[in-house]
Amino acid sequence: MAQHADLTADAPEEPSSRRMEFASAILLGLAAVATAWSAYWAAMYGGDAIAGYAQANTLTSQAADVYGDATGQYNYDRTLFLQYAELRLTGDEATADALRDNFFSENLEETVDWYDTTGDEVTDPFDADAGSPYALEEWAEGNELSEEADRVYQEATANDDQGDKFDLATVFLALSLFFGGIATVFRRHLPQVATIAVGTAGLVIGVGAVVWAHVS
Repeated sequence: MAQHADLTADAPEEPSSRRMEFASAILLGLAAVATAWSAYWAAMYGGDAIAGYAQANTLTSQAADVYGDATGQYNYDRTLFLQYAELRLTGDEATADALRDNFFSENLEETVDWYDTTGDEVTDPFDADAGSPYALEEWAEGNELSEEADRVYQEATANDDQGDKFDLATVFLALSLFFGGIATVFRRHLPQVATIAVGTAGLVIGVGAVVWAHVS
């Protein structure tokens, strides 16, 4: 009886079982390589997205600072003009001229000169819609920074979306690894075939998702 038991224990495995183990090993190898590839690109695009969002926030903050400086200068120039206009209306021409000569910027002087030639047609010398030449470099700089921030943000969003595609592919490939790994746990042929088939399907879908992420 003991000799019979030993012979049974030393009996070679069935060819079908060996084929399932081989198929499982191939599936695991392919899925592992594809998972590593997908995870690499997901990390790359994810890192670019994070860097892009950070840069967009920085540019937005810089634009806000520049707009703040422009607003301060604009309010200062308006205050000077109102004081100047009041002095002119009260007939204190000497003080008005001194105020203009000592405190007006070149931009404000040009604006007041333009306003003086409009007569009663324009009530606000700073009205751009009426053709006022008043302009601040900070406004243009702020607009450029805002446009750059928007462009960088859009690129970061695109990279984020691209990384999500690779993340989705990684999920299917991880399922392929799981089913390929548990295939050899079963001793019966049918469960082995079923789990390998599911793992293969996950591999095909995952690889397809990787290709789609690359070409889209």
